[in-house]
Amino acid sequence: MKRFYKAAILVTHEAGYLVELDGREVKTPEKRLNLSPNKAMAEAICQEWNDQGDKVDPNSMPIAKLQNTAIDRVETRRTDLIDELVKYAGTDLLCYRAEFPDDLAKRQADIWQPLLDWVAKTHQVSLKVTTGILHISQDSAQLARLKTFLQGMDSFRLAAFYNITTLCGSVSVGLNVLGGNLTAEQAWEAAELDENYQIEQWGIDDEAKIRQDNMKTELNAAVRFLALL
Repeated sequence: MKRFYKAAILVTHEAGYLVELDGREVKTPEKRLNLSPNKAMAEAICQEWNDQGDKVDPNSMPIAKLQNTAIDRVETRRTDLIDELVKYAGTDLLCYRAEFPDDLAKRQADIWQPLLDWVAKTHQVSLKVTTGILHISQDSAQLARLKTFLQGMDSFRLAAFYNITTLCGSVSVGLNVLGGNLTAEQAWEAAELDENYQIEQWGIDDEAKIRQDNMKTELNAAVRFLALL
């Protein structure tokens, strides 16, 4: 849409921080008060608004977009989202290993297993590992422990964590990022390990490259959002 304001400014609210456009409070898409949890987050969103040109492009405002998601969707659907994340743990990417070729199997073990070990040590959530694509049932007590942890997460962190998990196909990768044990680049490498192995063997087409680039951009935004909290 066409830019309808001259400047965005940061203002202090009794419950936090807000961005105003020419003196008008920015609302969420659901018309809720768009309160940032801290000044750093609000400053980042304010900068995104000021960086817009003649037209406002929501895709160039990832931090504002994630905050809207946290307020409008995560806060109102916490139970459903947490249940969905627990299901991801039930089919975690890192738990399904290749039997062959040997170099791929070794790469998976070298990169993925330390991440699972970190989750087990840090969160006392141990996930079973198998080879092949046949489903393996995870222990219900382990999943219950994960659910309890997720229930204690605030909606802003949960929004970022949900994006990281779904983009990477792995709760374990998400937990490692959340705990500061993985950078965005390392998380991407772990999530795309199989895909990148295939690219090494056969190359990549334009459509797949665009998909990867878009997903990586979203992942970087989610990790940055976490860092601002």
